[in-house]
Amino acid sequence: MTHKSVARLLVPGVAALCIASSTQAATFATFDPVGSIFTRPAGINASGVITGFYAVDSKTAHAFVRAADGAITSFDPEGSVVTDPFAIDDNGRICGEWTGRNRSHEHAFVRESDGTITVFDPPHATQSWAVGFDANGNIAGSFGDQIIKVRGFIRASEGTIKVIDYPGSVLTKFNSISKAGAVTGLYMDGNFMMHGLLRAPDGGLTTFDVPGASGTVGETINSDGTITGEYFDANDVDHGFVRAADGTITAFDPRRSVETDPYGINRSAAIVGTYQTANGVTHGFLRRTDGTIKGIDEPDATSATMALGINNGGMITGSFTGADGLTHGFVRTK
Repeated sequence: MTHKSVARLLVPGVAALCIASSTQAATFATFDPVGSIFTRPAGINASGVITGFYAVDSKTAHAFVRAADGAITSFDPEGSVVTDPFAIDDNGRICGEWTGRNRSHEHAFVRESDGTITVFDPPHATQSWAVGFDANGNIAGSFGDQIIKVRGFIRASEGTIKVIDYPGSVLTKFNSISKAGAVTGLYMDGNFMMHGLLRAPDGGLTTFDVPGASGTVGETINSDGTITGEYFDANDVDHGFVRAADGTITAFDPRRSVETDPYGINRSAAIVGTYQTANGVTHGFLRRTDGTIKGIDEPDATSATMALGINNGGMITGSFTGADGLTHGFVRTK
């Protein structure tokens, strides 16, 4: 199980990380926190505020928040040596996971807009991560328990935690929550087959699969209930899909893609992600609402561009590897 979502089932934290020319009609701004050798944005909100992590060496990573004016603030829960934000909401709240010096347990955290950080774990968790907020401040996430079963959770704004398992599953993983409180992710059945999962705001569970797929993962969901993610074919190759709120599923790949991984979706159902070509080069992509797909390569990239988040205004954030061999952050505006 090498897919990006599955690789994060138990240890979703900081991951380690090739470019053809394309015409760019947009403006790019690059950025790095001071001391960074690897900058990886995770999300961007409606105001253009970005969160993510940056590494200063091979063992230590800090979280950052980049304001709309470009000012960057780093932060960590007390005792953290690796802090990995996953999402930021329009109020500036950030959530994710962090790991302490003994590296034996990943914990969830939420950082309020005033900088206050609260750490938490569901009961009996051996590792926890928070993936996003709804409009009421509730937090979705997943955790591994003492028998190494991955389970979903919803943490209410007052701190109570509800644990959620898809009936009969050996694994239930939440990847994203919408403003309306709908959650998407995956569950794994007794035959270890992965299926897409949708949890409605009222708690109802719906599963879905791309026709003919050997596995389906809901990666992220927008406020209208449109889901994007990846599915795996019989040869274990990743492809993208979009599932409309009415359940209609459309598969897609950028031209010349040999592996497609969607990462973000906005209110208009514009989707960003990455794709790889046969020569091993990684590119970003933007799939517009009308279904047309445009490649994204940061102009200074020499080996990879990854489009990782998009806001409702169409601003895109991601990372690229430059001539210096380091990975940098970028924000792309129209």
